[in-house]
Amino acid sequence: MEQTIYNLKQYILQEGYSKIGIAFGSAIVLYLLGFTFLAKVAFLVTVALLWIYRNNFSVSKNPINLANTLYAPIDGKIMSIDTQDGVQKIYIDVDLCGSHILRAPINGNYFINLYQKGLNLSSWSFKSRALNNKAIVSFSEFDGSNTKMEIISGMCGSDIVLYNNIYQVNTRDRIGVFVQGTIVLEVASNYSVKVSIGDKVAGGISVIAGKIE
Repeated sequence: MEQTIYNLKQYILQEGYSKIGIAFGSAIVLYLLGFTFLAKVAFLVTVALLWIYRNNFSVSKNPINLANTLYAPIDGKIMSIDTQDGVQKIYIDVDLCGSHILRAPINGNYFINLYQKGLNLSSWSFKSRALNNKAIVSFSEFDGSNTKMEIISGMCGSDIVLYNNIYQVNTRDRIGVFVQGTIVLEVASNYSVKVSIGDKVAGGISVIAGKIE
């Protein structure tokens, strides 16, 4: 069930209100001052921000969550799948076109392990994982399985918004907003990956992995 505490029944996400307001206000001021071209640019930025921070109601139309199933935490594209020390890593590229709501991929206890302010390098550059804005969250299931999610900002979206006043989540619960960059899902070895490189995934809808019975 969607968490109404964050007023999800809105068409524009509240995390974008200030940016949209500044862009629209700038367009009005520039137009009144006679800077027509710059006013048009500011207006186009306003429209772009309205698109970026739009809400996505499609998740509420989906069937009941499947048990022992890991869902995509956000809209994006699978860019790489790797295995290291028994941990499966799934790299999701998040661009400006999809929905930017971050959702819990699985049921369990929710922890924010790291929240780091940094630069805005390309999230696929060698130094980005060390220098960019970054957050690491984990989801500990009741059977002891642990899923970790590393969030690395990109050049076009520096903000990583995570809600720090929730401790237990259900699959598809909203946990924050992420505009652009890379998400690395670390999946335990008792899960079987259900996606391939190049697949497009939708947050809270696409199945990433299923637990091996």
